[in-house]
Amino acid sequence: QLIRSVPPAMIGQVLGFDIPAIRSALLFPFASLDGGFLDVARVKSFPPLVDARGHATKYLQPRGTAPRLYFVRGCLARVRDGDEPLYVLEGEKILRIAQLDVPVVGICGIHGWHRRASRALLPDFDGIRLAGRVVRILPDGDVRTNFAVERAVEQFGAALRARGAIPKVVLLPAVEVLE
Repeated sequence: QLIRSVPPAMIGQVLGFDIPAIRSALLFPFASLDGGFLDVARVKSFPPLVDARGHATKYLQPRGTAPRLYFVRGCLARVRDGDEPLYVLEGEKILRIAQLDVPVVGICGIHGWHRRASRALLPDFDGIRLAGRVVRILPDGDVRTNFAVERAVEQFGAALRARGAIPKVVLLPAVEVLE
């Protein structure tokens, strides 16, 4: 997947804007369904950026770029053409799931399956066989406590159904985090 650590001096070049608070970042280039690479990448910033309301932003991408699906090259054929269940998770953490030999796609946040002001699936979904296929949506844990996230999952399911898929929401068990 070619994930790379990005030194502070290059972060602005990758994003097209500077954020001096970022000390380092991981670069996630995006694969295309044909096995090449797209002209978009995201970075996970360290430390995360925190706004005045306390909201942390961990992942950034160049301004004005549309959301794209995150594919792992090792499971592309099964994602594109398989008939086994397809898993959809938020973020680039799908790399770990792909290591388990599971066909998986990443969305960049719970709304990363569509463009702003639209509820249609991203064009990236056009190359994936969806009709009659079970698509297991695994949202982040805040789906249980955040109505907006719950609503986005419902909308995603409706968009998948409109394309003939059989969406199933998988809720991971709550885990207590030690601090």
